[in-house]
Amino acid sequence: HRELESRLAHFLDVPFVSLFNNGTVALQIALKSLDLPAGGEVIVTPFTFPASVHVIDACGLTPVFCDIDPVTLTIDPVRIESLITDRTCAILGVHVYGIACDVKAIDALAAKHGIKVIYDAAHAFATRVDGKPISLFGDITMHSFHATKLFHTVEGGALISPHAELQPTIYLQRNFGIANEETILLAGLNGKMNELQA
Repeated sequence: HRELESRLAHFLDVPFVSLFNNGTVALQIALKSLDLPAGGEVIVTPFTFPASVHVIDACGLTPVFCDIDPVTLTIDPVRIESLITDRTCAILGVHVYGIACDVKAIDALAAKHGIKVIYDAAHAFATRVDGKPISLFGDITMHSFHATKLFHTVEGGALISPHAELQPTIYLQRNFGIANEETILLAGLNGKMNELQA
């Protein structure tokens, strides 16, 4: 498990990789790790696998659907801005068929409005934008390692972030909130990838 995390971090040129039992749990932990306010709104595309939307609801947040760009098939940044309200706490962009969202425009919108960005990169393993790894845009990116994906572990997933300070929180959320044999710091999930799949 640790070896795969290390080798993937090297291959993808990112500071850390946190492996998960599947991409859905990873995406749910991504939302939980960003400490988004209960009842907040997350702007997301409807042109995605249901899990991208289900995790928003599972975290007590409200999905707000934004249409896609007809050429790239990814969430349209121009339409995103018109949907931002005082309840908007995040944007969940989905990279489709290896085509990246307009990450520069989305990240700029998020910075302007003080909201978080999560990317669903289930379809975008090793994709780069202007030479920069796709996982280094936004606040946190999920990769799926399901058997139908370009790189897979039969089932599995990962979270990657440019913010190394998120790694301890992601680790705790993924492992029941257990810090050590005597201390549990939060109510986490069992999201660890198993050794056989690693």
